[in-house]
Amino acid sequence: MSTARWVALRYLRTRKRQFAAFITWVSLVGLTLGVLVLTVVVSVMNGFDAELKTRILGTVPHLILLRKNTADEDVMRLADEPAVVQKFNFFLGAGMVTRNGRVNPVSIYGIDETGAVALAQIADNMTYGSLADVTGQQRGIVLGTALAAHLGLLPGDSVALVISEPSASGVRPKIHRYELVGTFEIGVELDASLVLIGMGSLGGNLDSFGTSGVRLTLTDPLDVAAVSARLAAANPEWEMQSWSDSYGELFQAVRLEKAMMFLILLMVVAVAAFNIISGQMMVVNDKRSDIAILRTMGASATTILKIFLLQGVVISSIGIAVGLLFGVVLANHIGAVIATMEGWFGIQVLDVYYFVEVPSLVRVNDLLIIALISWCLCLFSAWLPAHRAAMMNPVEGLHGA
Repeated sequence: MSTARWVALRYLRTRKRQFAAFITWVSLVGLTLGVLVLTVVVSVMNGFDAELKTRILGTVPHLILLRKNTADEDVMRLADEPAVVQKFNFFLGAGMVTRNGRVNPVSIYGIDETGAVALAQIADNMTYGSLADVTGQQRGIVLGTALAAHLGLLPGDSVALVISEPSASGVRPKIHRYELVGTFEIGVELDASLVLIGMGSLGGNLDSFGTSGVRLTLTDPLDVAAVSARLAAANPEWEMQSWSDSYGELFQAVRLEKAMMFLILLMVVAVAAFNIISGQMMVVNDKRSDIAILRTMGASATTILKIFLLQGVVISSIGIAVGLLFGVVLANHIGAVIATMEGWFGIQVLDVYYFVEVPSLVRVNDLLIIALISWCLCLFSAWLPAHRAAMMNPVEGLHGA
């Protein structure tokens, strides 16, 4: 063991002044709590982001190839695009559903038999009926459970779908009658704003009140910009719409919120890291005579620097490691912790959300970033008092002794 390491560890174990040791322990605890909170919050933000992507991107079209300038034989070329997992005929429009005087604006999805199978996110979350009932019954309709409850609908009830269609005198509403054959619950806002019907139930002129085309399901929905760019370059006559046109701002807001929370909580870690300066400065003042004696015995300024720098690094490393460890444990059990707190205080944390429990997703990359930034802040904080100790005049230290 080198001299600098041996002396640094000895100083960590023995302290003459209890107040300096107290400040050091406060800094250690503050750093641990700061890293712990940062880890938990980032993991929860990751969980919400992942849940939104799974629920929304599993429901909305990843990419729509419009029919206006596209023939059926041209669509077959999509088989050559490896990023496209599925393709099926699709209609997207807007309208209103009404029942007993209650009206609600909705997005209308028209699907065929292939689409009923491909929409796995909805098919797997059906609370009544199945998507196959939509295509198998001419006037069948599937609604979200929240929308059905709002309209007071039960399975088999009749509901009116109002769509604006162009006419010779302008635009006039047209009412279509449907029978509720199924309900779904995904856990997002689409539960209250989405209806699914069969492609053939609206007639042939779909382009007059919506968008008809081919819906593409991608291997990675987040890669939609690159995929659409490749398809547009190879087929410039195609017209396309992607999920980012409607929900891109939502996910940008989530990413921005995560970044802002990270920066705000990083300030807590920075404050705890800079508290190390106070503790180490007290240690340096406490060891003035020891530093002077070591220098007169031949220890270089670099050795003195290493002694006090190692102290700060050891304290910081312990605080960061413990904070990350307990942060990961708490993040993985945050749902149970929140549920316990709700029972104690009689509150509902997620009362206004679609989520049953707080989602959490621990990512190794985030842990490495937190550890690296925290350690750099602590290293800088430990270097300042260590540099002061190295530059100390040994004559003044011996005189003070």
